[in-house]
Amino acid sequence: MGFHRQRQPAALSRVQAIDVIKTFVGEQEIARILAEQDVFLIESDCVNPAGHGAVSSCGEVVCPHCAKVFWR
Repeated sequence: MGFHRQRQPAALSRVQAIDVIKTFVGEQEIARILAEQDVFLIESDCVNPAGHGAVSSCGEVVCPHCAKVFWR
């Protein structure tokens, strides 16, 4: 049976794809900054031995390990 064009999901528009990339790159940039230095002076509070991570959720940036909110 092969793939039929009408059964495949529609591709993301260029604007949607750029928004997804911006979000991902923004999260990676925040994670890189947090990994380089303890900008919030709370590194010892995180339960993750590697330090804080950064995940964007509902417009906030939080650490997935200890739930610290960095930006709202």
